[in-house]
Amino acid sequence: IMARPLLLPLVLLAALGVTSASKSVLVLLQNVNTADKYSKFFGSLRDYGFDVSVKGVKDSTLKLKEYGTWLYDDLVLFAPQTEGFGGKIDRQVILDFVDSGHNVLMALNSDASESMRNLAAEFGIDVDDRGSKVYDHFSHATLNGKEDHTLIAGGNIVDVPVMVGGPYKEPVLFRGIASVIPGDAELATVALGAPSTSYSHAPKQAMLEPPSLMVGSSISLVTAVQARNNARVVVAGSLEMFTDDFFDAVVTVNGVSTHTANWAFTVTLARWAFQDRGVLVASNMRHHLLGSDEQPWGYRVNDDVEFLVDVVEVDGGVPKPFAADDIQLEFIMLNPYIRQPLQHDGNGTFSLRFKVPDVYGVFKYYIDYAHCGYSYIKLTHQVPVRPFKHNEYERFLVCAYPYYASAISIMVGFFALGFFYLYNK
Repeated sequence: IMARPLLLPLVLLAALGVTSASKSVLVLLQNVNTADKYSKFFGSLRDYGFDVSVKGVKDSTLKLKEYGTWLYDDLVLFAPQTEGFGGKIDRQVILDFVDSGHNVLMALNSDASESMRNLAAEFGIDVDDRGSKVYDHFSHATLNGKEDHTLIAGGNIVDVPVMVGGPYKEPVLFRGIASVIPGDAELATVALGAPSTSYSHAPKQAMLEPPSLMVGSSISLVTAVQARNNARVVVAGSLEMFTDDFFDAVVTVNGVSTHTANWAFTVTLARWAFQDRGVLVASNMRHHLLGSDEQPWGYRVNDDVEFLVDVVEVDGGVPKPFAADDIQLEFIMLNPYIRQPLQHDGNGTFSLRFKVPDVYGVFKYYIDYAHCGYSYIKLTHQVPVRPFKHNEYERFLVCAYPYYASAISIMVGFFALGFFYLYNK
C-alpha cells in the first residue's frame, strides 16, 4: 500500500480547530492577584501555543459564550472555594461547554466548596467532604525540613504516557482532598492514585471507625475523564501541585532527597486535557475489490475486498502517522460476520483484506476504537451485498461430475438397449 499524503487530515484538523496555536484558555482564579503563584504552569501553556487569559472568578464580565459562539476552547478552574461565578457563567453553562466538545481542568483542595464538589460529581467524580485531607504516615514527604503527613509523595501514576508523560523517577507532590470514581466507570481514569497506606480524614472530626471508602488505592488524587464526544475533564484534588513552589521543591522521601515531577506531570496532563496530545483523526475511508482501485456501489457474495482508512495522531497541532495493533474492523449485518484487526503500514494507513461472507443483505463497515488516553474513533459505512445473478453461476460444477456421469450413462444404456432390441434377432 502506498503512503497517502496527509493533506486531507490537515484540512480536517483545521476544520476541527485542534491546532494548539488557535486555542484560547480561560483561567478563573479565586483571587486574580495570586496568578504569580502559577506563573510557570501558565508560562508552559503559553510556550505550547495556548492563549491564556487569567481572570478572577467573581469578575462581572465573565462569559464563555456570546451570540451562540463559544469564546474559549478550554476552561481552567483554580477557585476551589467559590460558591458561584461572576458574569454569565454558572454550572449549567460549564456543562454545556463540555457537552459542546470543550475541555475543563479543575483543581480543588481541602476547603472545596459544595458548588465545586457538585460540579465534579457531574463528571462522575465523588469528592470527599469539605475539610477532609489525604494522610499517609509512610509515603509522605519532608519539605523545607518540616515533616508533613498530608504532603503525599505520589508515584502511583497511570501507565499512559500520552496522558501523563513519564515514566518518572521523581515523586509527584500532592496535598489536598481525596475523591473516588465508581468501579464500573467507563469514561474516568485515575491519572494519579494514592499510595496503599493513605487514607482520607477530616482532622476536626473524630474517627470512630476506619474509613471504608476513602482509603488506600481506592483514592484518586487526580482523575481524567474523556466524554463520549471526546471532550476532556481533569479534576485534581490539589491546587498546590500546580504552584511554582511545588515545581521547584526539593523534598526528602524515605531519607532520600529528590526533586519533584510536578512540572512535567501537570503540564503534560493539561496538554492532554486541552486536546493537544492524544488526538486521533481518521479520514479517507475507502474500500474496493482486489485488483481494482474503484470503489463499487456494492459487493457480491464471496468477493475478495480490501478496506483502508488513514489515521493520524495530533501532538502539539502537528499530525503524525498513528501506529497501533488493536484497531478492529467489523463487517456487520445485525451481528458481526467479520471482526479482525487492521494492519498498518507505518505511514498511517490501516487496511484489511477479507472475503465477503456468503450471505446477502445490507452490511456496514464499523470501527469503534477506544484506547485509554486517545480520542475515540467511530466510523460506519454501509454497503449492500447481493447474491449471484442467474448468468453468473458456473455452468459445470466439479462436484457434480458424478451426477453428470450417471445421467450420460443412463442415456447411453437406453440407446444401447434399444439398438440391441431392434436390430438383433
